[in-house]
Amino acid sequence: MLRRHWNATLPLALTLLMAWVAHAEPLVAEPLEPLVPHAIGVSELTPTSATLRVTTLVDLACVVVFGHDERFGGLALDLDMGGAAHRDHEVVMRGLEPDTTYVFRMQGSAPDGTFYASTVYSFRTPPADPDDDRRWRNVATTEAGARVVEASSEFGAAFAAERAIDGMASSEWSSRGDGDEAFLTIELPERVAFAGFGVWSRTMGSSAEILRFEVETESGAVYGPFELPSARERFVFEAEGEGQRFTLRVLASTGGNTGLVEFAVFVEADE
Repeated sequence: MLRRHWNATLPLALTLLMAWVAHAEPLVAEPLEPLVPHAIGVSELTPTSATLRVTTLVDLACVVVFGHDERFGGLALDLDMGGAAHRDHEVVMRGLEPDTTYVFRMQGSAPDGTFYASTVYSFRTPPADPDDDRRWRNVATTEAGARVVEASSEFGAAFAAERAIDGMASSEWSSRGDGDEAFLTIELPERVAFAGFGVWSRTMGSSAEILRFEVETESGAVYGPFELPSARERFVFEAEGEGQRFTLRVLASTGGNTGLVEFAVFVEADE
């Protein structure tokens, strides 16, 4: 079955579902657990993200609400939400705080209009690696004065290129179907001696994930190619040099609306 990519023209039922759960209001729903053959729980945890993989016995269009308490406040979409209702679900909750307890609820709609909701579950993120904070400092953020000079394309305002350097794991830049041709160029306020790059690829489950990339400075020095193990978190790649303008080019991907959750340029923390 051909599944559509996530875009701005969601089916009406899915749009209504998102609007409802975004307010975290109590739902009149059937219990979800009888439709799940295995226990509902987080399968992958990092200091800033959590991944939930669930298989349901019927097709559902699912989302997860999460937060510090049952007021929730966070909303994470199924990575294959563009494909409408289906049975194999993968949801990544991003922008989390290290060493913090969160609660979440999975809920969704079946094609016949029935709403389902799980009970509330919890997990705790692991502590951050203190060595990362001590060693390096990210200077490629809008708060630090960095700006986007050029991008291959943007899917829309909600996925603008600046979102790759806004310092928020809950936002992302998406190209408009650029696949392996996607690139992003940023400029820092001043030239720096850098120690490495941080890259977090966006993903749509079966598409939009960057697999390999390189970074070029304004002087023509090229670093890489670097391989990205997954799109679950930010990965750090050591590289030494000097520069003010940096272009990240996608060399290989799973195609589609490739883009970035985060692009970081690190300097030594004491600089």
